[in-house]
Amino acid sequence: MKWDEGKTIQAASIENTRKLLLAIIATPYKYLKNTVIRDSLISQASLAKLALETIVEGETLHISPISLNTFKQRSEERIPGGFLAIDRLRKNAASVINKEEKKTPTKNNRTREAILAQLAELNLSLDVQKRSNLILLQTLSDVRSKLDGVVSAQDEVTRKIRAAEILKRITAITSLNPEMYQIPPIQKASVVSITAKGKKNE
Repeated sequence: MKWDEGKTIQAASIENTRKLLLAIIATPYKYLKNTVIRDSLISQASLAKLALETIVEGETLHISPISLNTFKQRSEERIPGGFLAIDRLRKNAASVINKEEKKTPTKNNRTREAILAQLAELNLSLDVQKRSNLILLQTLSDVRSKLDGVVSAQDEVTRKIRAAEILKRITAITSLNPEMYQIPPIQKASVVSITAKGKKNE
């Protein structure tokens, strides 16, 4: 196998891992009895070592084991938000499964099954909203920290470059959301002139 082909396969495997983690967060009850997946959420290294073929929303996901260092490197190269975003999803997935496991079952199995069936769609929607809110907060925090660099730029060119970088960052972070909640990439964006700190418009 060629080096570039290996990198492509590794990147695809990590992307599939991301999709699996999002599915776990959205529907944790489906994975309560899957010990392979649950064990993979214990640590960064265990997730990197995951070897799995599974179906999520009709799509077959192939996940191959990778060394942790390579997992981190490919995540930084190919995944929006890099390895930090993947690790955050891992922790969230482990948390929601633990919470799901602690739910007290009702004595009547039929009643419990009926309730689960009725609430499945609502639970999915609620979990998606929670994830979207977390990602939105991350985006706002990240952008706020970079806006000062735009305002303090001494020339228009630097200001436009920094503003463009912020727009790309917003799109990258929000792409972690499910498709319906993603912000489409901005092809062209006008940048309003901003007076640098300590200067006044002439």
